[in-house]
Amino acid sequence: MLLDVSSNNYALLDAIELSIIVLKVDPEGLPRYVAMNAESRGITDFSTDDFFGKTALELYGGATGDRAFAKHLKVIKSRKADTYDIVLPSVLKTRYLRTTLTPFFDANGTVTHLIGSCADVTSERERDAALELTRIAKEKAEEASLAKERFLANMSHEIRTPMNGILGMSEMLRETKLDEQQALLAGTIYNSANALLEIINDILDFSKIQADKISLNTEVFSLRDLVQDTAILLSAKAAYKGLDLTVKYDDKAPAVFLGDCSKIRQILLNLLGNAIKFTENGHISVDVAYDRDSRHLPLQLRVTDTGCGIDKAQQGNIFAAFQQADGPSKNQAEGTGLGLAITQALVERMGGEIRVTSSPQEGAVFTVSLDLEPREVKAEPGLSSHSIPRSDLRPRPMQQGSDALSEPELNPLQGKRILVAEDNKTNQLVVEKMLASSGADIQFVSNGLHAVEAFQTGNFNLVLMDLSMPFLGGLEATRRIRQYEQETRAAPCSIIALTANAQDSDAAACIEAGMNDFLAKPFRKQDLLACLRGR
Repeated sequence: MLLDVSSNNYALLDAIELSIIVLKVDPEGLPRYVAMNAESRGITDFSTDDFFGKTALELYGGATGDRAFAKHLKVIKSRKADTYDIVLPSVLKTRYLRTTLTPFFDANGTVTHLIGSCADVTSERERDAALELTRIAKEKAEEASLAKERFLANMSHEIRTPMNGILGMSEMLRETKLDEQQALLAGTIYNSANALLEIINDILDFSKIQADKISLNTEVFSLRDLVQDTAILLSAKAAYKGLDLTVKYDDKAPAVFLGDCSKIRQILLNLLGNAIKFTENGHISVDVAYDRDSRHLPLQLRVTDTGCGIDKAQQGNIFAAFQQADGPSKNQAEGTGLGLAITQALVERMGGEIRVTSSPQEGAVFTVSLDLEPREVKAEPGLSSHSIPRSDLRPRPMQQGSDALSEPELNPLQGKRILVAEDNKTNQLVVEKMLASSGADIQFVSNGLHAVEAFQTGNFNLVLMDLSMPFLGGLEATRRIRQYEQETRAAPCSIIALTANAQDSDAAACIEAGMNDFLAKPFRKQDLLACLRGR
């Protein structure tokens, strides 16, 4: 006989804010609902007449009722409490109830009632579902980012390999005896290859920015030297166009700071390169000032030009990717339009700001504000302001029919034995021609396995190692060479990576494998010789 609820035996349950249900086990062993408190009735929208005396299967029906009824029977049979989730479909919103069902025993140990406490976990389930979707979306985004990164790295490698041949051979060609027309053609090839390399580097830098993979390498460096060196590096381009390039470093500004030297150099190179590009007459200046009383971005780097200027309507867009300000028509096809986007990203990554003031035909002023920690050192006199004369920095004509470097500069390599591991025949020829006048004895191998074998049987002073080679890559070949040196107690040989794998991670992997230096393709003769000197 079912319990009569007319006497309000369960009325006190309405005072409990938690949803409570009570089931009575009938003589046939079937659990039937005899009570739902107010909280439970509110969730299910049932009245007493709706649920009283019914099993879960009869009350809910379908899969929901079948699952709840099975759980009820399980608790009766196991005589142990159980917690489970029940789904209550609804026209407006599906609800999820987490129920803990506990058996109640009489004096004889027979299960007479089931008492359940239910919590509405709909919000929790929705939150978990949202988090799961977010996790899946994040994983997909990371997979897409990694796929793009791998694609760009592979494309960079595939492009840099033939470009090394183009740049290297055109550089060697320019050093031979050429007539005026031939010199013009060779120079055009060389300059075009350099322009293409800048585009590739911009795209790779921009991809790192999009992937939020810009890391800062903090170190103590001389900002005074960095600004001066950067201006000297680009002074040839300015001199070629007849432009004055001036550096003004405030005497009151610290010379040495703590920060990322390479990122600041890249910022200055981009801004100065743009200034030279869009200036046909006049001058360009780099000004450095430091406000010791300012608590917000006290360091100011200012690049000023007398170029075509930028219309106010365009100033808001010039820092966007693939955007260029209007200028002389011959400049519109040059570059990727990524330089200022990369510059802004680097400045903001360092916690700084960049702004521009300009008017058409009146030039432009780009100001970079940074908060770098100064390191006080005694400044050298006479470096506060320096104008770089055009006459001193015009490109000198390249010597034709002879090596561009004098014999004393090549003497350090005289008589040295150099092992070159390179599978690309064109790149082998580039290295051979670049080192032809060095007096070094050069031996080529086409893979890492042959490099290890040659090293073990030869007596080499230097090893130039490519990374991507058949049979055995350059990293593993280097590890085996280092292991062989340890086993034979031989003095370590200098190993330098010559590779089209130009990512920072590639350089780090080379050093970790035991290499001494890293030179990315395409490399120039001066870069190669500078890397080899003193090894």
